[in-house]
Amino acid sequence: MKNRKSRKPAKKLTLQSLALGCTVLAAVLAGAWVLFPTEIEKAMQQFPQVVGLEQKPAQETSPLPILKQEQKTETAALSTQSGEELPGSIQLPSAATQPALPAPTGADKPAAPPMTCSQATGSLRNFVEGLEKKDYLQDFKLKQPVRKHLEGLKDKLAAKPPTVVRETDDLYTVIANTAHFFRVLGKDNIRLLKTLLEHEQGGLENLANALYAASVGPDCQADTVQLPFSMAYDYSVFFLNTIGGRSYLFRRAARVRLLINYYALLLIDEAANRNLNTHGTDISGLIQPLIQEIEATNQLARKEEYVNRLRELAERHPVR
Repeated sequence: MKNRKSRKPAKKLTLQSLALGCTVLAAVLAGAWVLFPTEIEKAMQQFPQVVGLEQKPAQETSPLPILKQEQKTETAALSTQSGEELPGSIQLPSAATQPALPAPTGADKPAAPPMTCSQATGSLRNFVEGLEKKDYLQDFKLKQPVRKHLEGLKDKLAAKPPTVVRETDDLYTVIANTAHFFRVLGKDNIRLLKTLLEHEQGGLENLANALYAASVGPDCQADTVQLPFSMAYDYSVFFLNTIGGRSYLFRRAARVRLLINYYALLLIDEAANRNLNTHGTDISGLIQPLIQEIEATNQLARKEEYVNRLRELAERHPVR
């Protein structure tokens, strides 16, 4: 028991001695730093070299790569100007080796020139002559050539035009306009025209353009199916400004409806330019909705041309 008690003070004495020694050493260093600051700073700077921790100086970036790149650029410019390849030069692509830009599409396409009277006459003649050879028309067993039959239908429509002014004054006029084509042409001819439109979808845009050009052309005397300007104007107002005409278009395919609306606007605009808008039809509120419809459709191959033409109309007919 006596031995164990004598050992514990020895440990405490040792720990106390270490603490006292560290305190004395710290006091000596602090005093030295106060008394000899310059010598202590030099010693601290030399300490890494003494223990082998000397840092290598940072490598400076050589300017040679930049100079070489600038030299290559200048050489390439000289070779391009002289047309000869210099040693070690960078060859830039010439105009001949650069890929060609794609052809303009969409709104960048130039508008097609207006169809002349002779072009319209030839187009309509070819269309009607082609109908003579169509098998789907043979089922109707027409008693005369197709051209004569279509001219007869045109004459019937011209002799009995629809009511385009004050249509809503009485219910009978509204009903008569709604059934106008059926009343004037009859059931068989309506079926004939619907069949023709269904089978000739691919050529409808050219056909509509030819009919319009033949109608507005000055003194355009076509020897085939042609709508006189006054008749084309009356039916344009019918389609755009009456309940019967608009209800008829809503029952037609999108391509047919959009084309009729488009050329009806052009015809009324032409009538206004000639001071022949006798019905006083205002088309200013109809242009923008049609532009939006045509832009949204994929049924028209020349939709950009139509949109550009309608925008020109909108500038001349601002919404009031």
